[in-house]
Amino acid sequence: MAKVEQFPDQSGKNGITENIKGRGEQENSASVVDQKTKVMPEELRERSGPPVPDDSLLMGRDIDKTSEQGKQSGRGEAQREKEEDGGRGAQPSKEKGGISRLRRFLPGRRDDEKGLSYAEQIDRHRSRIRAYRLFGVVILIIVVLLVALFFSTRRYSRAEITKIRDFVAEEGAVCVNFDGYVLQYGPNGAACADTNGRVKWNITYEMDQPIISMSGDVAAIADYGGTTIYVMNTKKQLYTVSTSLPIHKVSASESGGVAAILDDKSKTWIRLYSKEGKEVAYFIRSMQENGYPMDVAVSPDGKKVCVSSLLMKDAEVISNLSFYNFGKEGQDYDQHLVGNFEYTNEVFPYIRFMGNKACAAASDSRLVVFDTSSVEPQNSFNNMLTEDMQGIFASGGRIALLFTDLTRENLYRLDIYGRNGKKAGSVGFTMVFDDIQISGDRIYINNEQSMQIFTLNGREIFGGGFDRTVKVLIPSWRLGGLAAVTENEIDSIKLR
Repeated sequence: MAKVEQFPDQSGKNGITENIKGRGEQENSASVVDQKTKVMPEELRERSGPPVPDDSLLMGRDIDKTSEQGKQSGRGEAQREKEEDGGRGAQPSKEKGGISRLRRFLPGRRDDEKGLSYAEQIDRHRSRIRAYRLFGVVILIIVVLLVALFFSTRRYSRAEITKIRDFVAEEGAVCVNFDGYVLQYGPNGAACADTNGRVKWNITYEMDQPIISMSGDVAAIADYGGTTIYVMNTKKQLYTVSTSLPIHKVSASESGGVAAILDDKSKTWIRLYSKEGKEVAYFIRSMQENGYPMDVAVSPDGKKVCVSSLLMKDAEVISNLSFYNFGKEGQDYDQHLVGNFEYTNEVFPYIRFMGNKACAAASDSRLVVFDTSSVEPQNSFNNMLTEDMQGIFASGGRIALLFTDLTRENLYRLDIYGRNGKKAGSVGFTMVFDDIQISGDRIYINNEQSMQIFTLNGREIFGGGFDRTVKVLIPSWRLGGLAAVTENEIDSIKLR
């Protein structure tokens, strides 16, 4: 539509004179406006079409016609530009390439969304949100890696010890780390407290020789040769089991179940109890056929049992490792016996489940790991030992074997293995120790007056002494934090 400028008439008013009446007067007024219409350049006149009289402002039909003429003129101009570009060849649009795709993810770019539909704008908005989230995740991963690198390479130079609360241990009682709590047991009873000194439970009994088994946050205490088993977790006492035969060995499960080896002269009874204290299974083993039981272990789910027995046969020492399954999978097997392994001239005093899918057994000449993921266990790893083993320590999915360091660089060497039987690391140290604990990726070695902390690869991150006698150390999930039980109190240890 041509641009029309209205000039004031002789009366000083814009537009057409208000008191024009009749057709003749309208024609005269129109002619006046035509004469005063600004003349457009020739090129613009062709593009914009013929001039439109001001009467079109008052007539709807003329507006429609003019609009149609403008559209046709626009299409004609686009056609001419297309023909002109045709000779030079089509030029690719940058907006349709990688730049336009990149712009859709940039914040603040809203001018290119004006011609998009609502659905397309929503799609672009969601794409930007995904990009922001991905960027945030990358930054978070980098921060976590940097923090982990800092603490994994950091070495502490001193330890600050602060008293938390008075804690008087009973005479003759033993204090142990009970899944981050303090467990004290002795001939007259047992008690459990957190690292702030708050007592969780307290029981009394009479025992001549208390024995204990711990797995996760479950503990079983019994009197060797007695007939009562007390089962607790870190929060409360779970149940008590009374037996008709003397107790030789107990093994606690993380599920709350317990297995007990009971002596009966020429044969041995092995009974399995559920987490409610009900007997769920038992089996009998003959001394002549199966040998004398050395150890028993229960899987975390309470369904699998492994028994190590020692048998004298034809002047040879034979060890039996027998696996039982009391779940649905083992119902079709005679006495639920799903596997049996014999070893000549070896003694296996130690067996332990490392989760439901692996069981480790150590003798004086080898470490063997069994795959118990299927019904019938398989021997998945054998590591023959060429040195005399001095001790065995385990926690969670790791087991550590202690040897005398033959290189004489250190007094001892501790080799750590994972569930798959592969060596995870080795630690050499010179401390005469009272206890060795594996907690996460740290090895804690201590006696009453000093402590050393190592990583799995043998790097020492702390070594120092105490100004008081320490009975037990309790590693914390907090980096650089521990608790300690001394003679009369519970202390907090902060490494600096």
